[in-house]
Formats: sequence, C-alpha cells, structure tokens
Amino acid sequence: MSGIPWARRKPAAKKPTIPWQEASKTQPVKNPPSKPHTQASKAKHLQDGIEAENLALAFLLARGLYLIDRNFRCRCGELDLIMQDQHTAVVIEVRLRNNAHYGSAQSSVGPVKQRRVSLCAQRWWQLHGQRQFTLMRFDVVAITEGQEPVWIQNAWLISN
Repeated sequence: MSGIPWARRKPAAKKPTIPWQEASKTQPVKNPPSKPHTQASKAKHLQDGIEAENLALAFLLARGLYLIDRNFRCRCGELDLIMQDQHTAVVIEVRLRNNAHYGSAQSSVGPVKQRRVSLCAQRWWQLHGQRQFTLMRFDVVAITEGQEPVWIQNAWLISN
C-alpha cells in the first residue's frame, strides 16, 4: 500500500474562514425576513406585471412600433415584448416600480438581467428574427406608478 502514491492521502486543509461571516452568525438579525408571499400576493404581482406590459405595448404602438411576439420563453429567460421598428427587431424589457424605495425602474436592469435578455434574444433571433430583420436592438420601458412610461432606446449592446 505504501508503494501506491494515491493510497496515502494528505490531511485535509483547513477551510479558510471569513471573519465577518463568523460574527454575523452570532449577532441577531436586525431586519428579520418578511413573511412569505401568499398566493394572493403572487397573483397580484403577476397581474401588475401583465398590466405594465399592456401599458408599455399601448405606449409603443402609439409611437409607431409593431408587435411581433410577446412573452417569448426559452431556457435562459423570457423576452417581454418583441416589436418591429422598420427593419429592426426591438427587444423590449418592461420594468415596473410601485415606488422608488429600492431604486428606479431604469436602474433595475443591471448587467445580469442584460445578459439573460441578450442570451434569450440570440435564441429568438436564431429561430425567427434572422429571416425577417437586418438589425436588433434592446430597449427598456420603465414604468413608475403614477408617471408616464420612460422609453430608453438602445439601452445596451448585446453581450456575449
């Protein structure tokens, strides 16, 4: 057994500790987690999202865009609206905020969300878009309760 190099194992190295992680385990939580979402609150959240998409759709139709697809789903996510602006496929991300407590609707489209939407848009482009359009762009329609929707054109470039 001593002649086989893998027969003798090295003792396991001690895992590095994170000093503030150990301290947080002993200190009480200042803001306890809120109660879990009920079925009614989930349904209201979904209904608010549908209403926001309908509002964004009406807003964009009034500005001359045409609806191509809605709620396209793939493994990497969902595209809220896909619209046509002349020879360009426009992928619209609709964001809703009831208040600005957690930031604006525009700022909620961060790099992770952009990447997820970009990957899903690439999939849609492979399946449908490349036969119809020459260009694709990403827009955001940000809706804050009680205000006019904000349309941000060319919100980001496609990310790999």
